[in-house]
Amino acid sequence: MTLLATPALVRSKVSDVLRLDSSARVVALLANPSWSYPEHIDLPGGRGAVVRPCVSTLAVRDALSALEDLAPADVLVLLTEEESAALGDSINARLAGQRILPLDRWQHLMSLFRAKEIHPGLTRESWAVDALLALTPSDGYPAVRSGYLDRETALGELAARSAGLGELYLDLAGLLQWTLDPDNLERWKTLDTDVRSGLTSWLTERGGDGRVIDAVLRCMGGDYGADTVSVGLALSALVNPSVRDEAKVPRTMLETRAVGAALDDDVSRAWGETADALVQRSIAAQGRTGVGAVLRRAEELLAEQNAVDFACASNVLEVSLAQRTVRLGEEIDRLLRKRSLAPAHLAPLEEALAAVESHALADDHAERVRRASMAVRLVRWVVRQKRTASKPALDLAEAARRQQDIDAWVDVARARVWEGDVDATVGSAYGTLCSIVDGIRAEHEERFARLLADHAKTGSTRTDLLPVEDVLGEILLPLAKVERVLLLVLDGMSTGVARELFADLTTRGWVEHGVEPARPVLSVLPSITRFSRTSLMTGRLMDGSAATEKSAFAERKWPLFHKSDLTSAGPGDALTTAVLNAVNGNAPLVGVVVNTVDDALDKGGRTPWSAESVDRLLDLLTAAEQSHRVVVLVSDHGHVHERGSRLESDDSAGARFRTSIRPIDKDEVELTGPRVLAGEGRIVAAWNEKLRFGKQRNGYHGGASAQEVVIPLALLARSTLDVVGWRPRYHPQPDWWAASAPVEEPSTARPATKGKRPRTSEPVIRDEDALFAADEVEAAGWIDRALASDVIQDQLRRVRRGGMPADRLCILLGVLDAQGGAATRSAIARALDIPEGRVPAQVAAAQRVVNLDGYEVLKMEGETIRLNAPILRTQVGQA
Repeated sequence: MTLLATPALVRSKVSDVLRLDSSARVVALLANPSWSYPEHIDLPGGRGAVVRPCVSTLAVRDALSALEDLAPADVLVLLTEEESAALGDSINARLAGQRILPLDRWQHLMSLFRAKEIHPGLTRESWAVDALLALTPSDGYPAVRSGYLDRETALGELAARSAGLGELYLDLAGLLQWTLDPDNLERWKTLDTDVRSGLTSWLTERGGDGRVIDAVLRCMGGDYGADTVSVGLALSALVNPSVRDEAKVPRTMLETRAVGAALDDDVSRAWGETADALVQRSIAAQGRTGVGAVLRRAEELLAEQNAVDFACASNVLEVSLAQRTVRLGEEIDRLLRKRSLAPAHLAPLEEALAAVESHALADDHAERVRRASMAVRLVRWVVRQKRTASKPALDLAEAARRQQDIDAWVDVARARVWEGDVDATVGSAYGTLCSIVDGIRAEHEERFARLLADHAKTGSTRTDLLPVEDVLGEILLPLAKVERVLLLVLDGMSTGVARELFADLTTRGWVEHGVEPARPVLSVLPSITRFSRTSLMTGRLMDGSAATEKSAFAERKWPLFHKSDLTSAGPGDALTTAVLNAVNGNAPLVGVVVNTVDDALDKGGRTPWSAESVDRLLDLLTAAEQSHRVVVLVSDHGHVHERGSRLESDDSAGARFRTSIRPIDKDEVELTGPRVLAGEGRIVAAWNEKLRFGKQRNGYHGGASAQEVVIPLALLARSTLDVVGWRPRYHPQPDWWAASAPVEEPSTARPATKGKRPRTSEPVIRDEDALFAADEVEAAGWIDRALASDVIQDQLRRVRRGGMPADRLCILLGVLDAQGGAATRSAIARALDIPEGRVPAQVAAAQRVVNLDGYEVLKMEGETIRLNAPILRTQVGQA
């Protein structure tokens, strides 16, 4: 086989000839008489070569006859497969060296890489040299820097030129990525057999476990080549320890079909894990756009082996997410059937939720995953209720605080769980859970309604409650004297909706502040707009309308805008000029009423509430920030959702209250008193959320449930404010909202005898205690005694400036003690109600008080804070 000449080879060979004989004008090369490159080639020293392919002796004579037409400095290069003897003496005499010069393939290869030496092993792989020469680019290969052409460089170039296997694709992950392009696989399959075999050997021996590369390459070259990544995804599931033994037969069947033989476990695992990681990276970067078909094919492969049931072990297959969700539903059903529940029973459920949330496609099924998370939160809450049943609220303030601080979160979760799941098993479990939760909530609602009736009837003036008509005088007026305020009234916003909104706004950098001391806000009765919102805006009990509210604000020279003022913005305007001018103006308080929540009660839908789902909210917040205003977010009343309610037709008043004189039902309560502005001071209101008096809607208000009567009120600012009457709330959620920690046994190590350094114990977080709200955990009696001891009191006086105050130290130690001696940074942050970033500083302040004589009573290890209670008790004389 004659070589195919290239410009690089011709330039190299002719330059060698000219170095020996600078007067040479004709160089004949033994080469394939074909040339697809420019006729003229530049040579060193300013000379040039004119290349002419010659298929016969006659063609050689014709080319020589045109020699005189060339420039004096040019050399005529003839490419021919003729023998020197066939040309005759007359022609040979005119050639450099008087003969046709051979092209040396090794010399040629070195010249193509501008190398001076070549790896000896490469000279034994003629298949590679031939392929490299056949694929030579017009300007040669990239020059080797050291002048030494090693085997790795040469074969790397060959892999890239022949199959598109560039440097990034030469490891297992890259190879799998490369197979996703059908053109690459086609190039691989059409390679010369020797080349494909040689590259296979080279790729297999390059490093790592060559068995895995070999298996992947065998798959690439067979009937399952296009499915190489999909096969890996299927193997990832089938080789998982949780199903490996049961899945042995279908796995062997798949391996045999894909690569011709069964694979060792570690080979299948490496293939599968790499394919899994590849797909997860792709999903994280661009969703399923590039791998959707791969995922579907993997599921088909499992189905072909009757192995779909084993897909649950996969982190990327859609069917596995469904199976994991079903498992979670089964765990919920199992737990709810138990006669007694304890937090320790939750471990399998927590694992099931972690499996759902960690799935690569969780974001693609965000609402389904959110429901699963909410369902587990509700189960935690139910377990807590059953383990330590909460006592009925002693008074209305306590009942209202429970709605704000706990039941609002329950309402957020059950609003999602109520929507169910497409799987019948999961849907049934959610339905059972909702029934249990609704039953517990009904007890709370009835108690609230009875207390509300007593409160309304007596006209109580309790200072631990804040009637909505007093918000203006007691909250807004004092605040407007020290801060520029934007008052946002979200009509109909319940405490549950508020919790969702505040959680979203917190992630956007807004800091929530609550009234201090805490005073739940109560709507006017009945809890409807015409009474409650008008009373809020006027500062006194009043039945009115938007016009009444505008008039009251105008008296104070405060601008107030309602729905129509927000929706009349022109093209390109997020807010009307009037609204923007008012927010940017000098008025100490500007009011805006937003009706999105109230409108949703008519229009339907229960999508999670976020800042973006409330009309103009983000625009208004942006305007407030730019004009340096704090934002007060408040409602006029809450609402209840439609949950399969029963209709007791009564058109005497509203959807949730009536003025008719028929007997009072068990799900109703009579409300009378000065704050009842309908029915001449007497109405009958439904407290059970499943009772209504009018047509079915998405939600209702006007009743006596805590969801309708307790009003959210918060101040939002871009940073923590030091304003009298307000306190930042960094962690409003209860502890059961977050996952519990794993169970471990606490250490019982005690200090050594006096004069010797004690062994430090290693207490750990206990699951059964981590469920319960730190702010409700009473410190054990020993902590109170320890803090009252002379040792600690003396230390508190000594480190008064840099130490933690006794009241906060009591909270910190109480939480740690209740959780077995250790708690996470987030748990401590919630207990102390501080940002997580401030926990180390707070722990350091506590250490100055309790870490006496060099003993580590309190220490911080990564994300965990640990308390060695035995040492502390010994040092204060309690051992």
